[in-house]
Amino acid sequence: MKGFIGKLLIIIVILLILISSISGFLVDIQWFKEVGYLNVFFTSFKAKLLIFIPSFFVFLIAIYFYAKFLAKNYLEIGGMVYDKGEIRKRNKIIFYISLAITLIISFIFTSAFWYRILEYVNGENFNINDPIFNKDIGFFVFRLPLIQAILSFLITVVLVLAIISFIFYAFERAKDGLSLIGFNFRQNPKSRFFGRQLAYFAALFLILLSGVFYIRALNLVYSPRGVAFGASYTDVHVTLPLLKVLIILCIISSFIIFFSILRGRIKPIIYTAAFIVLFIAFEGIASFVVEKIIVAPNAREKEMSYLEHNIQYTRKAFGLENIKEIDFDVKNDLTSKDIQENKNTIDNIRVTEFSQSLEVFNQIQSIRNYYRFNDVDIDRYTIDGRLRQVFISARELDNSLRDPKFQTWQNKRLFYTHGYGAVMSYTNAVTQTGLPQFIVKDIPMSGRFNVAKPQIYFGEINNDYIIINAKNNEIDYPYGSGEKETRYDGKAGIKLNPLNRLLFALAYGDFNLILSNNITSDSRIILHRDIVKRVRKIAPFLNYDEDPYLVMAGDRFYWIIDAYTVTNRFPYSEPYYGINYIRNSVKVVVDAYDGRVDFYLTDKNDPIALTIGNIYKGIFKDIKDMPEDLKKHLRYSEDVFLIQSTVYEKYHMKNPISFYNSEDLWSIARYKNPDGSERQVEAVYQVMKIFDDEEFLLTIPYTVAKKENMVSWLAARMDKNLGEMVLIRFPKEKAILGPQQFNSRINTDIQISSLITLLNQQGSSVILGETNIIPIKNSLLYVRPLYLKAQGGKSLPELKKVIVNYGDSIVMEDNIGLAIQKLFAAQVPTTPVEEEEDIKTLILRADDTYKKAIEAQRQGDWAGYGRYIKELENILTKLKEKSK
Repeated sequence: MKGFIGKLLIIIVILLILISSISGFLVDIQWFKEVGYLNVFFTSFKAKLLIFIPSFFVFLIAIYFYAKFLAKNYLEIGGMVYDKGEIRKRNKIIFYISLAITLIISFIFTSAFWYRILEYVNGENFNINDPIFNKDIGFFVFRLPLIQAILSFLITVVLVLAIISFIFYAFERAKDGLSLIGFNFRQNPKSRFFGRQLAYFAALFLILLSGVFYIRALNLVYSPRGVAFGASYTDVHVTLPLLKVLIILCIISSFIIFFSILRGRIKPIIYTAAFIVLFIAFEGIASFVVEKIIVAPNAREKEMSYLEHNIQYTRKAFGLENIKEIDFDVKNDLTSKDIQENKNTIDNIRVTEFSQSLEVFNQIQSIRNYYRFNDVDIDRYTIDGRLRQVFISARELDNSLRDPKFQTWQNKRLFYTHGYGAVMSYTNAVTQTGLPQFIVKDIPMSGRFNVAKPQIYFGEINNDYIIINAKNNEIDYPYGSGEKETRYDGKAGIKLNPLNRLLFALAYGDFNLILSNNITSDSRIILHRDIVKRVRKIAPFLNYDEDPYLVMAGDRFYWIIDAYTVTNRFPYSEPYYGINYIRNSVKVVVDAYDGRVDFYLTDKNDPIALTIGNIYKGIFKDIKDMPEDLKKHLRYSEDVFLIQSTVYEKYHMKNPISFYNSEDLWSIARYKNPDGSERQVEAVYQVMKIFDDEEFLLTIPYTVAKKENMVSWLAARMDKNLGEMVLIRFPKEKAILGPQQFNSRINTDIQISSLITLLNQQGSSVILGETNIIPIKNSLLYVRPLYLKAQGGKSLPELKKVIVNYGDSIVMEDNIGLAIQKLFAAQVPTTPVEEEEDIKTLILRADDTYKKAIEAQRQGDWAGYGRYIKELENILTKLKEKSK
C-alpha cells in the first residue's frame, strides 16, 4: 500500500510539473478564446509550429547525417575497425550533440523568421515602384527582409557545417600525431577527404556571397551617403556597377577555388581570394573618391534628381503628399459681427489645463483614497445642441493607495474590483473661484450625462487579475457610512472550474485561488485589465498611441486607442525616430465594463494594415460598422501627428533646389522655460471653424527655423474627412507672432507682468498654461490661462486670469468673455455654464481660503488677509444655505 501511495504521489508531482510548465500556454488559449481572438493566437502558434517542425528535421538530418558521414569516412580512411556496439555508442553521441545544435538553430530560425515569412506570403503591394530598380515598395517592405535574413542564416549554417568538418579533421590529425600547421590538401587520404569538404563549402560560401552583394545592391535605396537618404549619384553610377561586377566575380571564383582545392593548388586560391578582397576594397575607395572629388563639389548638379526621389518618397511614406494648403492673410480686422458669427469657436477656446484639472479632480472628486484619476482626456460632446469641448477622466480603482494592512488578497481580488464613473468639465470656463465647472461629477454620477454601467473594470491603472461572481458581493461605491454592493453581470472572465483553479494557481503562483472558500465553479477570473497591455497582447504587431482616451457613449464607458503601422524599409524615405513610414490606420475600442476589444480599419490604402488583415483573417472590422455614437468621438493620433509635423519641418519644401539650400526651413514653435531652456509647444486638440462649421482639430504652429515668427499652422481634421491634414500658410511679408513672441509680450506688458510678479510674492505661485492660437476669419487670437496656487499644503490650482492677444492689443481678464469684450468693445458674452457647488467642494474651498488667510496674516499682508476673510465669509454663508 505504501509503495502504491508513493508511486501515486510521484505521478501527481510529475503531472503538476507538466501542467505548471505549460500553464501559461493553456491560460493564453482560454483567454484568447474569451476575448474572441483565438484565431489570432492559433495563427501565430500554427505559423511557428509549421516553421519549427520542418526546419528542425531539415537541420537535424543535415547536421546529424553530415557528422555521421564524416565520422564513418574518417574511420574507413584510417582503416579503423569498431564493433557494432561501439558504432552505436558513437552515433548516439553524435545524435545528441546534433540534436542540441539543431534545437538552438531551429528556435533561432523560428523566432527570427516566422512573422517575416507570413509577411512574405501575405504582403500587399504598395502600387508604387522605387525609381532605381523599378520594384514595388512591397518587395522592399515584405520580401527583401526575409530574403536577406535567410541568406544570412544560410551563410551561418554553411560556416557551422564547415566548423564541424574542421573539428573532425583536427581531431583526426591530433589522433595521428600530426600538426595542423603545414598540411596540404593532398598530404594523405584524410587531408584529401577534408579538402573535398572544404571545396564544397568554399564554393557554396562564394555563391552565397554573390547573393550578399546582390542584396547590398538592392539596399542602396537606403543609402545615407548623399545629400539625402536613398541611392545617390555615387551609389547609382559607381557602387551599383561595381557590385554587379563583384556578383559575377564571386560566382566565377567559386569554380576556381573549388577545383583548386580538389587539385591541391594553393596559389590560385590565394590569388582569387586576394583579388576578391582587393576588389571589395577598390569598390569602397572608388565610391569614396568619386563622392569627395566629383560629387561633393558639384552636389547641386549631380544630386538633384536623387534629392527629388527623397522628397517625393518621404512625403508619400509619412502621408504628407495630400496636405491641403490654405493661404491665410492676417488682417486682424475682426468686428463685433465677426465675433458673433464665430461665437461657437469663442465658446470653445480652451483656458483650462490638463495637469491643473487632473490635480483638482483628484482632490475634490476622488471621493475615497482608493480612487484615482490617472489622466485627463480632451474630447467633444453635443450639449444643448452645440458642439462643446470638454475634459473627461475616469475614476479608477487604485488599491495601492490603501493602507498596507487593508491590501489583503480578498480586498484586491474579490471585493474592491473596479473603478466607478467619471468626471467631465468644460475646457472654456471655470467657477467663480477658478475651479472646473463640472458637467458630470460625484458618486453616483450626476450631471448632464449618465450611463447604465458606470463601473470601470478595464482601464489604465490596474492589470492585476480579479475574481467576479464569487460568494461575496463586490464593493460598488461608497454610500453613506458604508458601501453599496453589486454583482458583475458582464461577459468578461474565464470560469474557475476545479481544473482551472489549479491551472491559474500554478500559472500565477497564487494558491489562494485553490484555498479560498469564496470561489465557486460559477466564479470567473478576469485577466489583463490594463487596456494598452490587453490590446497589445492580442495584436503586438501594431503600434499604439501613448494616450488612450475615455468615451461616454450609449449606456457605458469605452476606451479608444489609436493604433498605427510603421516600417523602416520604405525606399528613399528619410528615417525619423527609427522609422520612415507611418499610418494611423486602426482604431481600437475597449469596453470598460466587459473588456471587449474591437479593431476598426480606417485606412484601406495602408498596405501594412491590409497585410496584417491577410495574415489574421477577420481581425479588423470595417470602420463603417463602428456604432455612430462612438464614431463621433474618433480622434487623430497625437503620436502620429507629432511625427508627421516633425518631418514636415523640412519636407513641406517640394523644390529640390530650395530643399538643398534650406531656404524655407521651418521649426515646430518653441517656448522658453523660466530657467532659459527651451521646449517644443504641445499639439492641441481644439474645436474651431476653418471651413463651414466648427469641428474638432489637432493643431500645431510652425515658426521660421531658429526664429520666432510664425509662418504656418498645421491641423488634422476629425469630425469631417477623418485624418485629412490642412496647412494654413501665413504671408511671408508679414511678421506673425509666434508663441514665444506672445509670451514676450506678456512679460513686457507693464500691467500684466506687474500683477504676475505681485501674485508670485504673496504666498502663492503663478502657473502659466499652454498658448492656444485661434484663427478666426482673417485674424488670429492668442490665448494663455493663468493659474494661481497657494504655496505649501494641498491647495487647489485655481484659474484666475486669461491673457488674450489680438493684433497689437493684449489684455488680461478674469475670463475669456471679458477679455473678448475688452478687445472688441462689444458686449459679446460667452455662453454661461452654470454649476452649483456641492458641500464637499465648499468645505475644501473654505479650508483652502482659511490657509491663505493665515499665510497672508503671517507675512503681514493685511489687505490680502481681509480679502480672504471676506471670501471665507461668503463660502460659510453658502454652506449654511446648503445645510438648511
